Amino acid sequence: MKHLKILLSTVFVVYSWSVHAQWSVIDTTDARHQKWYLEQRFSPEEWNASNFASKEEMKWFNDSRYGMFIHFGLSTYIGKDLSWGMCQTRKAPDRGNGPIADSVWVRYPEKFVFEDFDARRLVDIAKRAGMKYIVTIAKHHDGFHLWDTKYSEFKVTNTPFGRDYLKEIADACHEAGMKFGIYYSQRDWYHPDYEPVDTSLIEQISEPPYFKSRAGVPEVKPGPKHQKYIDYQFNVVRELCTNYGKVDVFWFDASWWGGMFTADMWESEKLTRMIRELQPGIIINNRASIPGDFDTPEQKIGMYQQRPWESCLTLCRSWSWSDTPVKTKEQIVKIITSTACGNGNALLSWGPKWGGAFDPKQVRRLEEVGDWLDQFGHTIYKTQGGPWYPENWGGSTYIGNKAYVHVTDDATDRLVLPILNNQLKSVKCLTGGRVEYDQTSDAIILDLVNADNSKESIIVELEFEHKITGMAAVSGQLSKFSDPAYGQVLLTKEDLNAEGVLVVDLKKTNHVTGVGIELLKPDGTQKFSVEVSTDGKKWDRLADEIAPAGTWELTVSQFNAGIQLPGDDIRYIRIRATEGDFIKFQIKALSVYGIK
Repeated sequence: MKHLKILLSTVFVVYSWSVHAQWSVIDTTDARHQKWYLEQRFSPEEWNASNFASKEEMKWFNDSRYGMFIHFGLSTYIGKDLSWGMCQTRKAPDRGNGPIADSVWVRYPEKFVFEDFDARRLVDIAKRAGMKYIVTIAKHHDGFHLWDTKYSEFKVTNTPFGRDYLKEIADACHEAGMKFGIYYSQRDWYHPDYEPVDTSLIEQISEPPYFKSRAGVPEVKPGPKHQKYIDYQFNVVRELCTNYGKVDVFWFDASWWGGMFTADMWESEKLTRMIRELQPGIIINNRASIPGDFDTPEQKIGMYQQRPWESCLTLCRSWSWSDTPVKTKEQIVKIITSTACGNGNALLSWGPKWGGAFDPKQVRRLEEVGDWLDQFGHTIYKTQGGPWYPENWGGSTYIGNKAYVHVTDDATDRLVLPILNNQLKSVKCLTGGRVEYDQTSDAIILDLVNADNSKESIIVELEFEHKITGMAAVSGQLSKFSDPAYGQVLLTKEDLNAEGVLVVDLKKTNHVTGVGIELLKPDGTQKFSVEVSTDGKKWDRLADEIAPAGTWELTVSQFNAGIQLPGDDIRYIRIRATEGDFIKFQIKALSVYGIK
């Protein structure tokens, strides 16, 4: 556990079993210097000086709620994650090495025949799955171009396949009326001019941004050839926005990540403004180190927010096809439901095999979810998240004068919802069975005992007298712990022993992501330390802090696959009150999020 790091946050943060990406936020505090990986913070002036799609241009995206992310590339040849599972060389600021020698993987295009690929069938599968838009890889970090670019010979049309893969998908989308998006990674571990940081000026470190200036170096700059790379990048992005018809989404992938990548590395303001000029109405994500139009949590489901967001998650256990377990229908339904209840979108990733065929078991799973959406999609599509905030029991969506309560916790028999300023007319259980209800002066009470809980969720339709506007009051404490996507509390424990030490034994090793500590000292500050261990003998220090009374949340993280992952394997947690009077701690340790 040598890579354990700690963050102090103003919200609870817990494990979602894989990579967190980022949110773009306007920050008016003086805490912008903090090493915060999940958020890129902008001053109001920086935010307002950037470029955005209009509310009208965002409407189709917000209405869609569910899309397909197509991951395919050279790494599919070995059934591994794109680029990370293959490329030996990872150019700074990325660090580490992949398992396949560069002299080997760069010859994979010679084996690219792709005889079974049918772009029209791919789009048909997306439609039958209930997906409303498609985003497909054009270039990943390995630098291989899946289109017929004029600016590189390392491209799909120089393979035995010989055709423009991207164009075939774009054409199939346009023919079917499917919204079409392009994923493009600014990273490029193949291109000879790619030097976002000058490696002669840096030394690599174990936490974001993964590099720092060498002694005596006042400022880290790009390498001497990087301007040529920027020129190349403008050329190929112009190609992508010119030669493939209408492009609805442009999906960058070099997150800010604590300063690892910055907007000047790509001239992002100039680049994104060019994209909008070439493709009027296009929407652009937030992974070019400027705010963008929507946030991009990865392999996790975000909390409720008004700003558009999209969670990208994998159908199996890898980006790109692999023969690994496929998510169940119930898991995917819960992902779609949880994102919609949080006012966001789900972008589910899969892709063809190396020969171009689609995995039958993956197709079946997508179609099973499509059948569910045929029946219940009206509670997802075109809705807004709310009017009740997501909590452990599930969440809600609404449109017009109807709200849909999605109960994803099968142990929930009774819900007490804050009242709306709107008369409730009727309640109906759409998924079978019967729901009794009562409306008091301050709550709507739903009795779910006789609802059919044999399906993926219980969906209750509530019809009101008038159109629903705005969110209900918060019931109880709304925190990251309240979201069903963030795992479950393992243990709550209070008080220390006479020596000012509390040791918590979780009884077995868990993938712990956070420890919540409540400092109940009536005034002043409390000095405390937190340590963790797998065996109770070797301890790693998480925090050594002096903090005021109140609640503090400590996030456990580790470095893996080029990014800081939340969580690590822990059995013991030790807390010491090392200075001053002490009253009580409360500890909340979270385990892996397991969708039932």
